[in-house]
This record gives sequence, C-alpha cells and structure tokens, in this order.
Amino acid sequence: MLTRPREVIRGLVLAAKAVGAREAIVYLKGSFAAPAAALERAVVEVPLHGVSVRIGRGDDSYIAGEETAILEVLEGRRAWPRPKPPFPAAVGFRGRPTLVQNVETLSRVPSAIADPEGFRSTESTLVSLWGHVRQPGVYEVALGTPLRRIVEQGGGASEGVGMIFPAGPSAPPLVSDRLDAPLHPDALREAGSALGTAAVLVVGASVCPLSVGASLAAFFEREACGQCPPCTVGTARLAQALRSIEAGAARPADLDALAETAGFMSVHGYCAHCRTAAAAVPGLLARFRDDVAAHLEARACPRGGAPADPFASDSPERRAIESTIERL
Repeated sequence: MLTRPREVIRGLVLAAKAVGAREAIVYLKGSFAAPAAALERAVVEVPLHGVSVRIGRGDDSYIAGEETAILEVLEGRRAWPRPKPPFPAAVGFRGRPTLVQNVETLSRVPSAIADPEGFRSTESTLVSLWGHVRQPGVYEVALGTPLRRIVEQGGGASEGVGMIFPAGPSAPPLVSDRLDAPLHPDALREAGSALGTAAVLVVGASVCPLSVGASLAAFFEREACGQCPPCTVGTARLAQALRSIEAGAARPADLDALAETAGFMSVHGYCAHCRTAAAAVPGLLARFRDDVAAHLEARACPRGGAPADPFASDSPERRAIESTIERL
C-alpha cells in the first residue's frame, strides 16, 4: 500500500471487473493513516473503468481483520464475525455477493495477467520478520525460500534459534531443526505449521518455550471478540492453563483438560480465531514436551530468567517490526 499503491488499485479494479462488481472498498486499520493517504492518491491517478472505489477504516483489533467482521464494521456495527454459511460470496456487504481479498494478492493481479508464465516462475510473498533477528523488517522473498535464508536476510538471529513461527500467532511454531523448511504453504503444512500472512517470528534458544506459549495463549484470550462462548471461554481456559504450566503449578490432569478444551474449540466458534487458538497453543506444547515435563517436575521454570512475552501488544518484538513499517 505504501510502495505500490497503484498496483493495489489496478488489481482491485481487475478483480471487480472479473466478478461484475460496481463498488469496491479498501478496508484499513484505523491507525494506517499513511497507507490510506497513499491509496487515496492512487484512486485519483489510476483509471477505474467505472468502478466506484473508496477507502474504509476500522479499529485496530485483530478480529477486525476477519472477513465477515470487516463487513460488519463497514455496515456500521461492531467487529463481530458472522456465522457461516451464508458466506460473503453469497450474502456479503449489505446483503450483496461480495469478494473479500487481501491487498497483497490484489497488488499482484496486474503482473499475473500481463505475464502468467513469468509470474508463476518468480512468485514471491512479503515476509514480516521480527523477534530475535538483527534487522527486523518487511522483506519480499520467493516462495520456497528456506526459513534459514529468510532469517539470514534479516541479519541473522541475535542468538541461536529456539523456535520459529512462520505464520506468527496463526499456527504452531517449528523447532530449530526445521529451519531448512521452504516458505511455501504445502511444505509448511507438511511440517506441522502454516504460511498464514508470513509474519515470521524468530525466538531465541535461551527463551523458555512455555513463556512464549503463555504469551501466545494470552494473545488469543485478549483478541477474542467475546461473541461466541466456545472462543471466549476456550481461549481463557487455554491462557489459564499455560500460565499454570509456565509457573510450574499445573498437574498432568490439567494437560488432559487443556487437550479436551482445544478439541472442543477446534470444531466450534463463529470464525477461525477459535480454531486457530485450538491448534497453535497445543501445537506449541507438543513440540516442547520435555520443557513441559521439566516445569511439572520442578514446579517452576527450570531455565529461570525473565519471561518472554513476544505477543504482547507493547512487546519489544512487535515494536521493532512496527517501527520498520513506519519508516517505509
């Protein structure tokens, strides 16, 4: 939006034409003033071919980016996801069929149409690299690039890598011996994680995995919109369980209760927030069984040191990546 706003608008117009839409809206977080200004200039500069384009603004909550929550905000209501079906393609904005797509995909539509073969051979994605790397920032990399090389593009890890989240909070992390996994949806799914929006978080080897797990669970609890009980109650239970495990106060039976909660959440909830929490949090625990056992046995964190909280809204890790975006 900041460096290629015209491509975003061109792709938006092409998408509108493809589905027969007469109206298009770019929905942004409320704090995205600079991207909004860049897109508003592009709307004036790019031929729209009869498509009405406007910029819409919402709040900064995580759930406000869910596709049906976006529609609710644009219609003047709070950011609560809608039950599905019906899906937006059938009943969307103001009851009309609606295509919801992200700006990175739209920005690539013009080049994909102009040179399909060339596009397929050089397909890339934007990576938000953050955490324990020397140069956090936004990088454009070819799909299939090994995670290790992406970390090296960011100046390398500031210490040995303990785990890496290829999709940020949206999927379980991979341990350090999977750094050669390619950044590709199929490869990461096979490895037990996901690509998501490629918000690649690198966590140092000295950091307690259970501390990171507690931060991840707290994130899901904090960002739950409060609409559906499976998510509201489930994320709170996951967060409480992780806090207990991190502090060494949990019992083996608590792990069974956590698994039961996650299993219920995985098939309920209005949106993916509930199901993602049910996969990401237990997925992290499964990868660090030895650390979980050590916490239960020692009744405390055996590593000691300050707890890590990378998913906190004001964490140093998040401030680092946000500051690089602001400098664009």
